[in-house]
Amino acid sequence: MNAIFKQFLLVSSIYLLAPSADAFSLSNTISSGTQAISSATEVTGETQQLVGQLQNQLGVTKTQATGGTSALLQLAKNQLSPDSIGTLTNKASGLSSLMGGGGSLSSSLLSNVSSMDGVQSAFSALGMDSAMIQQFVPIVMDFLGDQGVGSSLLGQLQSLWAPAG
Repeated sequence: MNAIFKQFLLVSSIYLLAPSADAFSLSNTISSGTQAISSATEVTGETQQLVGQLQNQLGVTKTQATGGTSALLQLAKNQLSPDSIGTLTNKASGLSSLMGGGGSLSSSLLSNVSSMDGVQSAFSALGMDSAMIQQFVPIVMDFLGDQGVGSSLLGQLQSLWAPAG
């Protein structure tokens, strides 16, 4: 599937899952979708610190910080072994909530993030340029390292989140 089609599917999902009073306004649809991500994904534990760092260092909203991190972690969840994901979620409390744990609406919006194209689509739906992904990655990586995630797993994540090309 090409990136434009994936983005269309993501925006369509947002439209279908987050009704708006002005149903024909794309900006309202995206706004409703980002509200759905933030309201459905409660940031808990140590991940509150990560979301705060992203907000302060990158000037993004809480919704963008939460949704962008969720997209990156969802890609990891879909690409890495269950053991690796278990190690990751055991190191920092609250990470599993950002991976769609708990059956939230964000889970249905982000569950098909299985490539960097999916991450880019999620960032776009959150109102962020795809270049923001590479601004998120070092902050998320530093946070995970500070939480005690080992260098082998950090290396896997770095490879997974590296820009294509």
